Amino acid sequence: MVSLTEIYNIKESSFSELKKDRDPARGNKGKTDTKDFYFVDEPADPETGQIKSKVVYKRSFKKMVADLEAEAIDLNKLSEDNPDDMVLYKMSEDLKELFNNFRTHVRKNYE
Repeated sequence: MVSLTEIYNIKESSFSELKKDRDPARGNKGKTDTKDFYFVDEPADPETGQIKSKVVYKRSFKKMVADLEAEAIDLNKLSEDNPDDMVLYKMSEDLKELFNNFRTHVRKNYE
């Protein structure tokens, strides 16, 4: 039996090839050894004695810069898709400027 990869003469991509281009700002977070969250126990339920935990996410400048950059890119693409909307264009430019200022501030003061 002939496979489609032989007919079209293409190479199948492996999972490692797909994984190398992952962008954490796009929700494709890779696994790391460090946890970006911790648990806080809430008071026990008086009737059942069940203890619930609340997940608290740690704040990170690196993640904030990546998230803000992803949002700026998305808004810029949205602005390009709607060239007649000047308000959207202005917001895109403002967000780009805000991102650049924030990134510069973080690099100068926190790296």
